[in-house]
Amino acid sequence: MAISQLKIHQIQPDLSQISALGNPSKAETKSVIEKSNNILSWQPRIASALSMLCPSKRASYHPRFMLLKASESELFFDLLKQAVKLHASSSTLGYSYFINDNKVTLTEAKSKQDNFAILDDCLASSYVDGEKLFGCVRQPENSQIKLDPGLVHQANGGVLILGLRSLLSQPTLLIKLKQMVFKQEFDWFSADESHPLPLSIPSMPLDLRIILVGDRLSLAELQDFDPEFYNTSIYAEFENELQITSSDKLTTWLDYLQFIADKFHLPSIAPSAFNKIYQEAVRFTGDQFYLPLAIDWVHGLLVNASYYAKNEVIDELSVASSTKNKLWREDYLKKRFHEEFFNKQIMINTQDQVVGQINGLSVVEYPGYPLAIGEPTRLSCLVHFGDGELIDIERKTELAGNIHSKGMMIMQAFIMSEFAINHQLPFSTSLVFEQSYNEIDGDSASLAGLCAIISALSGQPIDQQLAVTGSVDQFGHVQSIGGINEKIEGFFTVCQHQGLTGQQGVIIPASNQRHLCLSDNVIEAIAQEKFSIWTVEHIADALYLLTGIPYKDDNAISLYKLIYARMQTMLLQDKKQDGWFAKWQRYCKK
Repeated sequence: MAISQLKIHQIQPDLSQISALGNPSKAETKSVIEKSNNILSWQPRIASALSMLCPSKRASYHPRFMLLKASESELFFDLLKQAVKLHASSSTLGYSYFINDNKVTLTEAKSKQDNFAILDDCLASSYVDGEKLFGCVRQPENSQIKLDPGLVHQANGGVLILGLRSLLSQPTLLIKLKQMVFKQEFDWFSADESHPLPLSIPSMPLDLRIILVGDRLSLAELQDFDPEFYNTSIYAEFENELQITSSDKLTTWLDYLQFIADKFHLPSIAPSAFNKIYQEAVRFTGDQFYLPLAIDWVHGLLVNASYYAKNEVIDELSVASSTKNKLWREDYLKKRFHEEFFNKQIMINTQDQVVGQINGLSVVEYPGYPLAIGEPTRLSCLVHFGDGELIDIERKTELAGNIHSKGMMIMQAFIMSEFAINHQLPFSTSLVFEQSYNEIDGDSASLAGLCAIISALSGQPIDQQLAVTGSVDQFGHVQSIGGINEKIEGFFTVCQHQGLTGQQGVIIPASNQRHLCLSDNVIEAIAQEKFSIWTVEHIADALYLLTGIPYKDDNAISLYKLIYARMQTMLLQDKKQDGWFAKWQRYCKK
């Protein structure tokens, strides 16, 4: 068996590696910030793509468009613009239009004050419209025309960073932008096709590089809209997470925190705050070996902590206080949800032993609510004489999604392969999620459902002090699932209200151990041996914990032997009913 009861150091991130790094001095912190003065220090893929977009020596055949999968956040746009400026440089001041007697002439700009002079080497905007991007031609009443520059003019010779979502909502702008950038010439046009330009305006030479920033959905929409353009543009992704493979990587992440704090003029971060920030970071990523680089999340955490900072320093108490206050502000719906269990409106048994009943775990997400809520779910199974069908009541009532149905079919395949060797199974089972009135989906309850079925078939009770989560394959191997922390905390909350016995706990897939980052009250209960977390790799491991009887054992009683004996008894009764004497008796009764 591969059963493991997790110790306290196994259920939370390893904070000792942060302490082992020591406390950096102010001089060291300043040196890090000066050395890594732009976001590309933590984004090597973007840096590589940018070097292709903005080579030191430009040629006409060099690519002019770059697609960047990232958040269309103003914070990110600001940092990206600062980084691009280090690569982009314009050799000209731009151009200038002169209007005299309804005649327009174009000359090279002589100063930054000229009307179409370059404003900066790199400009960024998450939203654009036709006038903001391309400028416009104005003709006041009884006056000569006036030309207003757009972003393409103000960034001419440099780089323009644009939000992709805005352009996709105005596809004509994207088409015109492509044409002008590839043609390297800006042609004036009228915003209203029914009213042409009042006079001829010379075209302006255009030397521009474009970075289009969007999420994966926006990029997929662009790929469908213009596949040729998508496939010929440079592609890069903002890495939202940093994989922690060594202490050097952890140091890199801590440097990143200091960089964000410095760039946005936030209070400095004290070394004592790193442990608490690290815990929150693991909770956010859901993996002990990945830490977030998401600018909005890091910035938001530091801004919230700065509210509690004293002497312009973010310390451990600042982070802890801001996190506690944030959870308090957001947990109204979760507490209201848990009251349904406390008031026994939703029935969960955490202290008895019941045949064919098990506590599963699920996660509920409400639209517009920032937290995922973990809830225990009561699954029950009944067995009756039949043809081997697994009746999934959720699917029969059309309250189940496709992934849930797939999990049920996998469970049925496991039962069939284990027991139906030369004949059809002589029983049918019905499985239901009790007190579930909304559509459910996912296969994370397939381990719990399969354990309930085997308990009902063998007649052996399941310990209701334990809850189970995990998916299974057709061979009974337990596979990882999502929302592990919320699920454990949801069951713990119910157990705590009903009274901790010291025997209560949760069975999870072994592969989910790296995703654990539990709340302080759960960790404290585990440290005091009032609550436990068990990891398993096969359904046989889970069944032993739940029933106290091995699934298969050649030398002792086992669940498999009990089910097989019951099955043989049912087959024998069926044969007697089909014998010639039984048929003759039924004929005589007629």
